[in-house]
Amino acid sequence: MTIFAGRSGRRGRFSVSAGKSKFTTHEPDRLDALVEGEPVGENDPSIRGGRTGSRAAVVQALYESDASGHPAVASVTRLATERGLSEEEIDFATRLVTVCEEQRNELDSRIARVASQFPPEQMALVDRNVLRVALAELEMSDAAPEKVVANEAVELARLFGSDSSPKFVNGVLGALLR
Repeated sequence: MTIFAGRSGRRGRFSVSAGKSKFTTHEPDRLDALVEGEPVGENDPSIRGGRTGSRAAVVQALYESDASGHPAVASVTRLATERGLSEEEIDFATRLVTVCEEQRNELDSRIARVASQFPPEQMALVDRNVLRVALAELEMSDAAPEKVVANEAVELARLFGSDSSPKFVNGVLGALLR
């Protein structure tokens, strides 16, 4: 049985038994509502403000960008404002999304080195963007400690991703930060 994550971001398992192939999907990630204009995670008290809220806005902006083709930088200010973030938190979110977009290829190369079974272009959109945000934050001069960034990434994966996202994100970040 092979785990598969397609371009659409849907994850599933592909198995062959008795000469017949079968593809079953995991629970879809929960950011699809964002593309349809529904706010995601805004009522979760754990991500309302602070850097956690900034990170959540960046993950949502990157997801929206992947799904719609709009620049993530344009979306992040709107999303951060909708969350009620302070000017300082909006500035952090803007800087973080800028690093993610400017260093996208480098971030994806780092991810691909440790997740060879799941190239970034085949990962679920949420998982890929949570990993990009974590790695981009570590590149910033005012980054939080590695363990904090990794823990925040796992929590964002838990909130926005599928049931297997937190474990996947934790494994990839664990390998990258060794």
